[in-house]
Amino acid sequence: MYRIAICDDDENFLNQLSRHTETILCEKGLITGSDFEIDCFSEAGGIQEKVLKEPARYQLLLLDVELSDENGMALARIFRKHEVTCSIIFITSYRDYVFDCFDTQPLWYLLKPVDFEKFKEILLSDYRRSYADTRLVVKINGRKIIIPFQEIYALEATEHRTRIWMSDGFRDWNGALSALKPQLPLFEFCQSHNSYVINLAHVKEIQRTEVLMDNDRIFPVSRRYYDKIFEKYFTFLKI
Repeated sequence: MYRIAICDDDENFLNQLSRHTETILCEKGLITGSDFEIDCFSEAGGIQEKVLKEPARYQLLLLDVELSDENGMALARIFRKHEVTCSIIFITSYRDYVFDCFDTQPLWYLLKPVDFEKFKEILLSDYRRSYADTRLVVKINGRKIIIPFQEIYALEATEHRTRIWMSDGFRDWNGALSALKPQLPLFEFCQSHNSYVINLAHVKEIQRTEVLMDNDRIFPVSRRYYDKIFEKYFTFLKI
């Protein structure tokens, strides 16, 4: 799920920005509570506690610079110090702060009154970059299932289906492995066998005929793909 946190001490603007954000994403066919979620905070303490407790929870933070109880940039520096890597957009009435924010690596700096067409462009770009291109979308038993790439260990072609292996089990999709391969990032996934594509991020050890994953599951490596997977794995480690 694409999660957004908004922090602004002007509650009228906070609600307005939340509504605009929801409208933009819904117009793209996304569903509130299923595809995305928006959390609103009117004080720095609330968002700071939430983010530091779950550093990977949000994909995007929208922060006011001048909060009543904290400086939004100081808040962003705390997050970066604690390895919070999500995108940050500063939204403020104060142009003077723009040159002070670069060390927090913000995605953008928007001035109030906000140009919502520009905001729409930035939001959708971040959605595609930070979330839409980071997961596999399949339909299983009539339901749309979203599986983050990082949760996938391997994909196996079996009896006109594709078995999607994860850390704690698998899901079967009624379709060919070849139909899913275009969705997978090439730098992270590699064919190890005619019937298997593996996630290099979870590889623990590569042997001549098999690959050991970090959950101790083993997948086959065929002679045809051994050199390729070995080379690609070491390239992946350098990224």
